[in-house]
Amino acid sequence: MQDDHNTTQNKKHISGLDALRTLAIFGVTFFHMFPEYIKGGYLGVSLFFVLTGFLLAYTTTKQESFNILKYYAKRFKRIYPELLVTVLGTLGLFYFVLPKFVRGVFPEVTSIFLGYNNWWQIFQNADYFARITSGSPFTHLWFLGIEIQYYLIWPVLYFLYRAIKNSFGKKVGLGFLAVLALVSAALTPILYNPDVDVTRLYYGTDTRVYALLLGAIIGLWLADEEKQTYTINIRGKMLFAVIFLLTLVAYVFMSGQASFTYRAGMLLMTLLFCMMLGLVVMTNLGARLEHPVCKFFGTYSYGIFLWQYPVIYLFGHKNAGNWPGTSFIQLVLIVLLAIFSKFLCDAVFERAWPFTDKKYLLQKKIGFGLAAAICVILMLVGTQAFVSSYGYIDTDKKELEAQLKANAARLKAENAAAEQAALKQAISDAKDKVDLRGIVCIGDSVMLGSSSALRKQLPGCYIDAAVSRYVGDGVKIAQDLKASGKLGQVVLIHLGTNGPIAGSENYERHTKKLLEVLGPDRDIFWVNFYCPDTTWQDTNNAYLSNIICGYHANVHLVNWYNLVHNRPELLVSDRIHPSSEGIRLYGELVRETMVRTLAEKSVKKNATKK
Repeated sequence: MQDDHNTTQNKKHISGLDALRTLAIFGVTFFHMFPEYIKGGYLGVSLFFVLTGFLLAYTTTKQESFNILKYYAKRFKRIYPELLVTVLGTLGLFYFVLPKFVRGVFPEVTSIFLGYNNWWQIFQNADYFARITSGSPFTHLWFLGIEIQYYLIWPVLYFLYRAIKNSFGKKVGLGFLAVLALVSAALTPILYNPDVDVTRLYYGTDTRVYALLLGAIIGLWLADEEKQTYTINIRGKMLFAVIFLLTLVAYVFMSGQASFTYRAGMLLMTLLFCMMLGLVVMTNLGARLEHPVCKFFGTYSYGIFLWQYPVIYLFGHKNAGNWPGTSFIQLVLIVLLAIFSKFLCDAVFERAWPFTDKKYLLQKKIGFGLAAAICVILMLVGTQAFVSSYGYIDTDKKELEAQLKANAARLKAENAAAEQAALKQAISDAKDKVDLRGIVCIGDSVMLGSSSALRKQLPGCYIDAAVSRYVGDGVKIAQDLKASGKLGQVVLIHLGTNGPIAGSENYERHTKKLLEVLGPDRDIFWVNFYCPDTTWQDTNNAYLSNIICGYHANVHLVNWYNLVHNRPELLVSDRIHPSSEGIRLYGELVRETMVRTLAEKSVKKNATKK
């Protein structure tokens, strides 16, 4: 690289950053729209973190004096106007088109406005890659939680850096931030457990802040001294091209559920983003990346990020996701809403009229005025819906929780009695052609809610069922039952309502491990799933039908989906758990499937002997 004597530091606008914002927002947007194809688009968030850390450090250092009140006021003005328009406008619209959603929205929206939504989602066990009932239109705003928290602590970090720099030198000051980044980056591979949900690692401020700190190191290093902008040579261009191509490959293939992502992948991509940023801000490559398209998406990237999931969520819940051209319509709508919300906020807070061309000026004023009036009305309705949702109690949910809690307590006492009853039943049923003695049942809240029917249809069975149970939990339960000698010849499994059992290395590994523990000599009856608002229902059911039951002769399907998918009266309001009539039919379906399957197996076995 050669010095071309052009400095970037004195420019208010840093060339090339809009191109990086465009790369980031494209990854995030297409990940949200096409998660099955753009598996790694979430990495765009890491790029946004690096850019945020860089710009915050760079602009702070370039100020003649640091006024903390002006700093926080500027951050508030940058974040909240468009956020309020998006969240309150969405609530106002959903009040009319999806009224059930806004009933209990107070805790979530409060966490968004107060900047702790990422931790709120962690405590809700809201897996970003496997959202129960498709999450919410604000699932993606965990990202803002981390950014707001970082904005709050940045003055402290900056003053510590300045103090260390003044006492021990600039390198030691940057080393202080580097140590913090290293500790944060090391937490993810250290805490990662393939048998535990990755939500805590993906959403945690402590496990993600290293990207912001690495960006800050670049910003401080660049801004503290007047540095020259270099002419990029062929090797620099090739390096940028390689990083760009690796980013595209990672966008397509680096699944957020893969072990590699948390052991090293996300950190490696963040380091590549830092190298890409360095090439852009330190060379004239940034000027070459200036393009009207990049400037457009860079300008509206924040609004595009805010609006994308509300639009996707609305289309999905109105069963419009499979219409021809839906994806294009969603993209256009997201961009239009982003433009409008920025225009509106600029007009209110900056007194900047969005239209400079006088052609059709009156029509533009009328159109913008009508749109603004509708938006204000929706925001007022959304505010009322938000406030009125305080203290809302979902009666159906509370009743279901109480019922499941009572069933869980009762099961503990009944299991002990069932072991004694199973021995007596075994004697009386010794001559039965189909032997249903000593059946062990392992399941989630659907099985827990139906335990009374199972007990009636399978007398003496041992039931281990609990709320929010994943297939990975079943492995440990099966191992313990096997070690204690309680695992019988027939096992009933109902795991997969609360998350995927297939579709990624992590989930399939748990499923295969459970089958390995149960072994090939037992008859395993696996109940399939009806949870229509989840993203994994069809994947799980297809996996059971085509892979497990197709390649494991001892695994048999109990087709719960076929029984209930056209009979809503058999389910409670959440469209997952059975009603009282559904509970009765659940037990009968299990018994009928077992009797028929085992009888057929016995007939075939006797025919083979003959």
